[in-house]
Amino acid sequence: MQFGSICMVLSHRINRTRNDNQVEPLVEKFYLYWGLAVRALNEQLESDNVPHSDWAMAGVLALLFADIQHGVSLNWRCHLDGLYRLIELRGGFKAIVRSIRLTPLLFVLWPTVVIANTTCPASDITSEFDELQDLLEQLNIEESPLQACPSPLFAEIIKINQLRGVASQRNHSLLDDISQQAYKLLDRIDEFSPKLWIKSKAQSKEDWLLVAEVYQASIRIYCILSLQSLRVLPKSRSLRTRCLDDNHLLHDALSKGLSRLRTSRLLLWPLVVLGVEAAHGDLTIRQFVSSQLQAVSRNLGIYLPLLALQVLDSFWQSGAKSWDACFDKPYAFTTQIAVDCSRLQH
Repeated sequence: MQFGSICMVLSHRINRTRNDNQVEPLVEKFYLYWGLAVRALNEQLESDNVPHSDWAMAGVLALLFADIQHGVSLNWRCHLDGLYRLIELRGGFKAIVRSIRLTPLLFVLWPTVVIANTTCPASDITSEFDELQDLLEQLNIEESPLQACPSPLFAEIIKINQLRGVASQRNHSLLDDISQQAYKLLDRIDEFSPKLWIKSKAQSKEDWLLVAEVYQASIRIYCILSLQSLRVLPKSRSLRTRCLDDNHLLHDALSKGLSRLRTSRLLLWPLVVLGVEAAHGDLTIRQFVSSQLQAVSRNLGIYLPLLALQVLDSFWQSGAKSWDACFDKPYAFTTQIAVDCSRLQH
């Protein structure tokens, strides 16, 4: 765990440093400690000690986030697979969710898994659905200070991911049913009220209202574009109009949200969604997304927004417009960089 945390710190310093001469030794240190972290994890995994296995899970999460934020490889999926195996050895997700010690780890794991499943090929979505539905009932995701998306909308992201996974199997007999589910899903997104949701917030209501509006618009765009990509939803004029309306709403809201210290680190994924929508020809929005991704990278000291810009820029230049044409590999556009180990035993 310690070495994984050092990797995250070094990655942060690398991405805040603009001097190439200073970056090279930091990169060497990053890979040195990355290797030490992997070795230490292997030693913990060989132990039958339960507290050690708790720390092993935390260590894998730390490496997962270090690789995601460093942005130089897709090793994070290997860490995720390893984490799933550890969870299975501990009795599966339902057993883990009952562990008070491990709840903070789930708070950071599941938003990452869900968001990562939005920006990967539909055929490569990780298996999450049965377990996550149970988790949503047992965990109050909004207890986590790192979870920006309102839980009712978070649940809809999971369901969109599920529809994408089913639709990718190309079973035409299911298409009508999936399409009906998609329209019902859009209705639920429309029915969500940010103003009612913020009543549960004790403070910073204006900021939370903005965040809720951003996620509502971005999830609606994600739903339409990703399911049109799989021919679950038609490319109709009415749905294009809805995307255009959300495009303008999202642009205005992100302009405000990204300029605020409290909310700027919570909005990377919606910014990526806006970038995908910008493939429909809005050069002004593309310029906005490009400049803001660079600013987020610089301000947070993480490489991931620059990776997102590379992915989007390649997508824009290709002339393609469908969601799945943008993400040919699995990406996890999350700004999560910390693992809460406060409840773990030593």
